[in-house]
Formats: sequence, structure tokens, C-alpha cells
Amino acid sequence: MRDSLTLAQAIDRYVASIEGAGYSANTLKAYSTRLNDFLNWVVADAGGDTATTSPVALQEPDAIQSYLASLRRRKIGRRIGVSNQTLSHAYAVLSGFHRWMERTLRLEPNPMRDVLRPRADSSIDDEFHSLTSTQLDELLEVARNGWSRGSGPPDLRTTNRKLEDWLLVAFMGLAGLRVSEVCGIDGGDIVEDVVHVLGKGRKRRSVPLAPEILEALAEFHSPSGHRHLFGSPKDAARRLAPYSVEQRIPRLAQRAGILELRVTPHVLRHTFGSLMLAADPTALVPTRDLMGHESVETTNKYAHTREEARRMALQSMHELRRRS
Repeated sequence: MRDSLTLAQAIDRYVASIEGAGYSANTLKAYSTRLNDFLNWVVADAGGDTATTSPVALQEPDAIQSYLASLRRRKIGRRIGVSNQTLSHAYAVLSGFHRWMERTLRLEPNPMRDVLRPRADSSIDDEFHSLTSTQLDELLEVARNGWSRGSGPPDLRTTNRKLEDWLLVAFMGLAGLRVSEVCGIDGGDIVEDVVHVLGKGRKRRSVPLAPEILEALAEFHSPSGHRHLFGSPKDAARRLAPYSVEQRIPRLAQRAGILELRVTPHVLRHTFGSLMLAADPTALVPTRDLMGHESVETTNKYAHTREEARRMALQSMHELRRRS
């Protein structure tokens, strides 16, 4: 069977093998996209379609290293190179795939053992960019009430679209939901003052909602006759896609005058975590539960992203020394 298996078929089999391991649909899609991107690179490097028609074979470590290096040079919109996080994810996906080929297809030696892991050049603060409380308020204000003429083209959004934009920002920035969780909300998932979301690993959790979110929901008109809360702008019968939100949020941030960083759904979620722990540094476990983290160690990283918190800690230490 292995002798007739192509690299493309091996990728399909690997993705199918992890479907029952508790991975979310978005994670499975990300794995498939990355591995097929690797396949296309291998095909292009071979000068044809040999990778799809020839029996599967292990690539040399240098070839895999070259693929990872090519991601550093890839043009993505106006930017050159993928982020450190994306590069690390690519390495992890390729490692998992090659471990599977070694274990299931008996292909040895595993070339990933000789592939250098990408360096994480960014600090915790770089990986966990977040907004200040004032910036979050400014973003919510622009989402709900529009922007001045000098901040961009005329605001042609309908009142309901403005409410939708505000809710998208609020669900991530004030409730800590992932963008995929926000897009996955159905009208029936909101019971009284709690939203029930399906998170990573298909684990459900309940997140209390602030009164201002509940007030906006009472005014918002979800797509008529459909279960989902947010519909696609072009076809309300379809659920709003995460990539649509990922395009919308940075534009709103620019209109709000937030230009020092690119505001993404991840940044809004990080903002929630960092503001929660800035308000109460002891609230690690509640913040972990609200954000759906597996480990409190992940949540603890947000405690180190707030310069104000670091300054307060140093001040407390100095005051303690003076009293002593």
C-alpha cells in the first residue's frame, strides 16, 4: 500500500487520522492548509508534479529547512515573511506529519530530527500585543458610532452593521472569546447573561457577559430565519467567517487612530487577558476558565504583558525595602 501512496495521499490520510483526536475544524483546516502548501513547494522545487504522482518519499532535511526559510521570504500582502508564531506552527505541523509517516508508513529516518527549530526572536510582549483600556474603549466607540471624516472614507455602515462590529469587538475584547468561537455563536447559545461557546478540542464553556453586551444584543438583528448570530455580509444564510472578521478589525482600529500595532482578533483576546490580570493579578484561574486555556501557565503569560503591572510590582518591592 505504501509503495503506491503519493505525498498528497499521505497528507490526506494523516489529516483524516487526527480528525478523531479532538482537534477543532479550524485546527484541522490549518494543518491541511500548511501541509498542502508544503506539498506545492515540493512539487515546484521538483519542477513538476512528481510529488503527487510518485510514491511517497521523505524529503531531505535541507529541503525542509529550505521550505521553512522560504516562509521568511514569502510576500503576504504588503508584508514580507510570516510571523514567528506562524513559522513555529509550520515546524510543529511538519514534525507531527513526519512522526506519523515514521510510525505508520515505516519511513525512516525522520528528517525532522535534523531540521533546526525556528528561533523565537520575539519576547513575551511581542507575542502578546494588547491594547490599553483607553484604546479598547476608542475602538468600541468607533465600531458603534463611526469615525470622523478625517479618519478615512465616509462611514456607510448601517445601524445594525455598526452594532455587529461593536459586538464582534466586545465578544473578543470584553469577554475573551476566540474569533472562531465568536463566529460559531448561535442565537440559542446565549441564555440569560451567559454565552455557551464551543472552544478548542470541542470543549464547551460558559462565559458571563457584561451588561453592555447584553444591551447591544437586545438591539441587534441577527439573520432572520437562521440559527447563527452573525451572518456573512454577502449571504446572510451563511455564517460569518473568521477571515472576514480578521479583515474588519484592523480597519476599525485604523479608523480609531490605533496605528502603532496591527489590531487583530488575537490582540483583542490578549487585551482581555492582560486587562483581567492587571485588574486582579490573583485571578489566574478565573481568567484561565473564561479564556478556555488548558493550563494556567498559558494564562500567566498575560500577567507579564502589562508594563503598568511590572512597574507596580517594582514599586511595591521598593516600598517594602524602605519600610524594612
